[in-house]
Amino acid sequence: MDARRLLRHGRGWVAESLGLNNRARGRLDGTRAALLYYHRVVPRIIVERDSIESGMYVTPESFEQQLDWIDEHFRVLPLWEITERLADRRSLPERACAITFDDGWRDNHDYAVPALTRHDLPATIFVVTDRVGSEGAFWPDEVCRRLSALGVDEQRHIAMKLGAGPVASAIDGLLRHYKKMDEHQRNLALDDLRKLTDEPLDVGRELMDWHEIAEVARSGIDIESHAASHAILTGLPAEEVANELRRSRQSLRERGHGRRHLLAYPSGGHDEGVVDAARKAGYRAAVTIEHGLASTRDDLLALPRLCVHQGIAESRGEFLLKIPGSR
Repeated sequence: MDARRLLRHGRGWVAESLGLNNRARGRLDGTRAALLYYHRVVPRIIVERDSIESGMYVTPESFEQQLDWIDEHFRVLPLWEITERLADRRSLPERACAITFDDGWRDNHDYAVPALTRHDLPATIFVVTDRVGSEGAFWPDEVCRRLSALGVDEQRHIAMKLGAGPVASAIDGLLRHYKKMDEHQRNLALDDLRKLTDEPLDVGRELMDWHEIAEVARSGIDIESHAASHAILTGLPAEEVANELRRSRQSLRERGHGRRHLLAYPSGGHDEGVVDAARKAGYRAAVTIEHGLASTRDDLLALPRLCVHQGIAESRGEFLLKIPGSR
């Protein structure tokens, strides 16, 4: 166990021993809810083979354990029910919680949904409609895979050459740098990265197709919108934002999904204009990646969530320190 993991374990143990975790859960007093968000549930061998970004996954074993802890310590409701209660200013159950997934990964179908079914827990999966059933993943995955094939010094050299500046992690630095760009700038920057690195290995289809999504929906999971192309909406002209949101909603409704009128902003990107576009497109509530508990004080179209990943999954104390959050 490295020093950082040891420190996290220690903090979790202390917090649980002193009852801090239990007190933190007391913040979920009927006026707030913890909206958890995951991305991928992937075996460790695939994480290593495919260079999956840290912070983007939990292993199936960790996910199963987390569901045990969630089931024990929280009252899990469908996201739509929590948002309806917040909209009507109705009270929530104490320790109210919702489980969500972003992007529509194939491993959600293979690993996450069977575990949720075993625990009889509801969830919402936000899918990128233009990418359903397509090969490959998203541009951050490409960045990770291209740089992970290189040594640390070469990673840093390329990241600095591409404008990321001196950072501890070249991959994290380049991802942050690219996320600040608009879509046109980012596409040009990705072309520059491709000229400097080798093509990553083909890992096949990583996103669910419509047949798999239908299976997931039949198991009781809500399928909602993560926009059409996964473009960061704050980097698009207003008319393209509106098109992204309308097109995704229409595609889902044609297939019997999107019935709850919910949206997760791609990469969390939202501002006043994007929120207004979501409202005009007919979305009733939307979630961000801003850290926090959702309450009636929040705009229903800009609700905060709590990110869950492998880094907080390795002990009960660590997990309960982060959920519903020590802040």
